[in-house]
Amino acid sequence: MLTTADFKTQQVALKGIESGGLKVTSGDSDQPQTIPLDRFLDVQRAGSPAIASTAKFVLQLTGGDKLFGEPVNLTAEAMIWKNPTLGEVAIPTARLLGVTRGPVAVLAPAGREDIVTLLNGDSVHGIIASMTSEKVTVQAAGNANTDVPLSSVATINFAATPGNNAIQRGFRVRIDDGSSLVGSDARLDAGNLVLALGKNVERKIALSHVVAIEQVNGPVSWLSSRPPSEMIYYPFIGPQRQPAAFVDRRWDSAAPIEFKGEPFAHGIAVHAFSRLTWPLDGKYAAFRILYAVEGDSSLADVTVRIKLDDKVVYEQKHVRAGALSPPIVQELNGAKSLTLEVDGGAAYAQDVLDWIEPALLKNSAK
Repeated sequence: MLTTADFKTQQVALKGIESGGLKVTSGDSDQPQTIPLDRFLDVQRAGSPAIASTAKFVLQLTGGDKLFGEPVNLTAEAMIWKNPTLGEVAIPTARLLGVTRGPVAVLAPAGREDIVTLLNGDSVHGIIASMTSEKVTVQAAGNANTDVPLSSVATINFAATPGNNAIQRGFRVRIDDGSSLVGSDARLDAGNLVLALGKNVERKIALSHVVAIEQVNGPVSWLSSRPPSEMIYYPFIGPQRQPAAFVDRRWDSAAPIEFKGEPFAHGIAVHAFSRLTWPLDGKYAAFRILYAVEGDSSLADVTVRIKLDDKVVYEQKHVRAGALSPPIVQELNGAKSLTLEVDGGAAYAQDVLDWIEPALLKNSAK
């Protein structure tokens, strides 16, 4: 199923990927047509069943990507991670967020030091000096090293990395165990997808394992893949809480965001009161989004707002379960920031909302 930058879809057979675009055939015609890269959003294998990964750990990456598997080695430059389908992959340390035991576990916001949290609730703080499939070595204050068996680890939070770690234009490949990875280039070769991961570094992935290929930061940039400058979640009673949002999955669940059985690969689940803000770099002309109350929560009653530079440009009150909004498209007009806000009704009861397919568009909405 091919989706183009105007969010229109058609069923195709993928024949090739090259610098000029995608080669596809559609309908009864065997004549290939080219979809230019400035029109290509993603292509997904229709009805492709997911397999249940037996891996105990998930490497969480910037941009919402993740890799099931286990660590092999960690250096100052990269994490060597072993995935059953991809084999050993080197991931730059700037892209590392953490390691979780299973996809549901939640990482705390990145701080100034690495944190290893154990299954019994204890934690070890410091600098992770090394990591293997057997243990994690943490250098704590006073330069003392502590070896933690990986079998006792619940989560690992890597310290925030200074600098710009934003993913550049490339291709995100999703495979059938739920993993996803971004490369700078992609091509088809004899039944394989060849993904470029760095200079002279490629990985061949059997097409039978590939469920989707998406262009990253091309004509469309998913807001869910961009780091926000502000993430706020205040429950009805009590102080601010974390996490403030769940990216590309439902609120506090590993299940994908969906509406009446239709799944969406990109989205952000939040609970009232929520405010998420992103800086804008002037490279995109418009913004597009849908939203819906998650599930069939009968008590949900929320107000949604979209702001540009703190000015409300869209507001809808009394949003309730059972209805999916039409696409909301807004010209950015040179704005410097974009805010998504969800306010609650009485006691914020069941006020969980999914921001669905939040996208920055290169081309004007007009």
